[in-house]
Amino acid sequence: MELFPHQQEAKLFLLSRRRAILADQPRVGKTLPTAAAALENLPALIVCPAIAKTVWESAFAKLAPNVSVHVINGKRDAALPNTADITIINYDVLQYGVTQVDRYNTLVLDEAHRLANPKAKRTKAAMLAMKKIDHVYALSGTIVPNRPAELWPILHGLGIYRGGWFDFVYRYAKAWSPPWGGLDVSGASNIPELKALVKPHMLRRKKEDIFMDYKEPQVSLITFDLAVDKREQSFDADALIANPNALLAFEGLSEIMREAGIRKAPLAIEFIDDLLQADEPVVVFAHHKEVVAMLTEGLKEHKPVMVVGDTPKAQRQKNIDAFQSGRTKCFIGNISSCGEGIDLSTADTIVFVEPTWQTSALEQASSRVENINKNGIKPLIYLLTVRASLDHTVLDRVIKKQKIISQII
Repeated sequence: MELFPHQQEAKLFLLSRRRAILADQPRVGKTLPTAAAALENLPALIVCPAIAKTVWESAFAKLAPNVSVHVINGKRDAALPNTADITIINYDVLQYGVTQVDRYNTLVLDEAHRLANPKAKRTKAAMLAMKKIDHVYALSGTIVPNRPAELWPILHGLGIYRGGWFDFVYRYAKAWSPPWGGLDVSGASNIPELKALVKPHMLRRKKEDIFMDYKEPQVSLITFDLAVDKREQSFDADALIANPNALLAFEGLSEIMREAGIRKAPLAIEFIDDLLQADEPVVVFAHHKEVVAMLTEGLKEHKPVMVVGDTPKAQRQKNIDAFQSGRTKCFIGNISSCGEGIDLSTADTIVFVEPTWQTSALEQASSRVENINKNGIKPLIYLLTVRASLDHTVLDRVIKKQKIISQII
């Protein structure tokens, strides 16, 4: 299989460095060139989100059908030795398979921004593997998910930054000790220096650099006039932006936002139904399972397919294939399960019924409708919010914060 010229450039970039970051924007095409590079130094360990395992398996089948590939499923399988040329494992069970990493010559960390938390088990397991394996390639279209502090595990694991976490956050994350205790690392400092540090080790191309007739998505904020829960007033928008897991970290917030999504669902169903009447495929994203279920039921005349976290692997792929082949015009999923690693490019329209507060996740999910062979088309992205709500306010501020991240990469 022939790589596109920009993919061949990416392959050569990776092979020219033992350790590197491929940070091309989502949907530019990072999987195939990285797989091609990995084939040069076998055996290889591919670490990726669970939903992307079939994507990597397919990539190696296209490039080298005679190479043996083992896809790990579950903790027990991860702990068993195997002799395959290519081993594909998801982040959730990586910690159970790191005892065997000594045998690999190449490590690929797909969607490496998932290693933002240095205390997480997956991050510790990945950093151990990075230490033991000679060739390491970190892939992410959104390498800085929320703030510069989240870069440390990748940069330290690759050997780009040799100092510890505290050194890093005081220098590049404007770390300080607030009066209420703890260490605030939500800021950014010495950004030009950080960019200069990373640049020699990273290849970053934007879609407009690759696709001559690329069209930026048209983003529309659709506001519904609904009552805003008074409990929202007790939350500080800046504090929510600073915490990447705000829904879990702030007591009561998840329930408030779940109820807001449920109230929004009937109006969202009307809005999506109008789009589907034009007989064009539409991708719908929400956050809470209850909201996904309401959308699926409300749009049942369009025979939608649904993918959430507990959708079985075989059914998940079957539903994606049904949408991509045109057997249904409506795909509904939650962002955490469908925001990475899948191709929904038969559609040009995405509706976020419950928009994420992380711009990186928003970009990743939006990129599901883009494809390397699909140029000159302007995707339509609709963000559904409630006027004067906390959701509306936080989204506005988060989008502004993205400008700092853009300065780094």
